[in-house]
Amino acid sequence: MAVRARRLAAERTQHPGRCADTEQFVGQATGVERHRQVPDDAPLTLEDVRDITKRTIGNDLGMHDPRWLSRFHSDERQVPRYRQGRVFLAGDAAHVHSPAGGMGMNTGLQDAANLGRKPAAVVHGWAGDALLDSYHAERHPVGRMVLRVSHALLTAVTTGSPLIRTLRAALATVVHQSTVVEARASRGISGIGITYPAPRGSHPLAGRRVPDLRLAGELARLYEALREGRFVLVGCDVAVVAAPWAGRVVTASPATSLRPTLLVRPDGYAAWAAEDPDPDEVRTALTRWLGAVDRRAA
Repeated sequence: MAVRARRLAAERTQHPGRCADTEQFVGQATGVERHRQVPDDAPLTLEDVRDITKRTIGNDLGMHDPRWLSRFHSDERQVPRYRQGRVFLAGDAAHVHSPAGGMGMNTGLQDAANLGRKPAAVVHGWAGDALLDSYHAERHPVGRMVLRVSHALLTAVTTGSPLIRTLRAALATVVHQSTVVEARASRGISGIGITYPAPRGSHPLAGRRVPDLRLAGELARLYEALREGRFVLVGCDVAVVAAPWAGRVVTASPATSLRPTLLVRPDGYAAWAAEDPDPDEVRTALTRWLGAVDRRAA
């Protein structure tokens, strides 16, 4: 059984004859009882919440006048396919899990960011059906990973095993003492550290999330350029080469001596990168990712 009790707003009470106001407790209490499972619609009272709180920490904190009481359970499910014909599933429609780790919102947003451009490209005739299938290929493994991590975190928090509790405390200490481990864990939980498969022989940056690069010109940062919802080609003297793809790609020059030329997807990931590519290499990459154009215009 899992229960929640929440106060939604602070209450300040005036007491006659006193110099100061008193501010009452505001917060949320969540409890889990592994050995007492009841239906989600079973009645829940404040006494139930007080009881589980006392047994957990030895005190009910004087809680009273709850605004909201409810039971909940943690589902862990994922659909087998994110695409079925013309139907695409994203966010909570594709995967549900416990709130442990706080990964659900970012995962759903990244599902949408990954998917958004793909149906549009097919509708415009710039890509074929394989691009639609790439949504499942890229995002389904991410959803599976999130379910596993969320399950592990929830198990670690709610376990009654003294051994696992000891290991949990030791691991938390290691993570907080190592900036490298802590940074890697943060990137994984936030979703920033997720990478997508790239073809064999690709540049090491391909499939990785691109940081917010400084750009020269009116658009001072990469993430500002990405707001248009198009690919962004970052490199020196790339505007002329990319001109036939106007409307599909934004071109920009780096503000620093950035060596690789980068083609950044609308979701912020590097589609392609190359060190000092010639114009034909750039055209090949643009054709692959943005579709064919009139070669006479190129």
